[in-house]
Amino acid sequence: MLKRSLYLAMIVVVLSVASCAPKAKPVDLGLSHYKMAQSYMAAKDYTAALDEMLQAVKYKPNDAEYQATLAMVYFEKKAFVLSETHYKKSLQLRPSDPTIQNNLAALYLSMQRWDDAASLFRHVADNLLFRYQSRALIGLGVANFHGGHHMKAVLAFKEVLDGDPSNTSALYLLSKSYYSMAKYDLARQYLERTLLLVPDNIDVHFLLGEALLQLEKNDAAAMEFREVANRADRTEKGKKAREYLQLLDDNM
Repeated sequence: MLKRSLYLAMIVVVLSVASCAPKAKPVDLGLSHYKMAQSYMAAKDYTAALDEMLQAVKYKPNDAEYQATLAMVYFEKKAFVLSETHYKKSLQLRPSDPTIQNNLAALYLSMQRWDDAASLFRHVADNLLFRYQSRALIGLGVANFHGGHHMKAVLAFKEVLDGDPSNTSALYLLSKSYYSMAKYDLARQYLERTLLLVPDNIDVHFLLGEALLQLEKNDAAAMEFREVANRADRTEKGKKAREYLQLLDDNM
């Protein structure tokens, strides 16, 4: 009888200890799918990432980050309308997030909705909480350039250069804007500035050659086209450069 009492007492102690142990946290399935999606995105497997994000938003439909990430995956899959839908859902949950607004503006560029993109990029660029103002301004300039507002594009690219005079993207795009406005000498000046920073850039050499050609500086233009032909022999730009060189040779 004594042995049985001791045995029962031991069972009670064991059960009491077990009941005091901390309970395991429930698995956050939404977070698990989200992390898997991020891994697939890093590997550029957007189909698998899409499957994971669709699962994630089922568990957390009101998470702005999840909605924005799903929008990014749809963007990579070229499903632009669905991407827009989920960026807008994300902004409903987090209305003032400039990063989401910037990504939506970039989507509008891909959709060739130039005015929508320009309006949103301007809004983002004016937000002091956005860390990458120059990116938004470049997006603004690109939207205005393709929308046919070349002077507005010039102003946007110059605004970038006011804060970052060595921004090669802004310098090159400003040059393209001036070239499109038939301001060939201004294009030349900014292209030469750009080449001081990126001397091996084929696109800059090619556009400089075209600007010099418009300025009737044929020898200088030939040097630029020769540079492109030698550096990018088997590319479309290299082929066009050789065509320009042939035309120049025929007229000499």
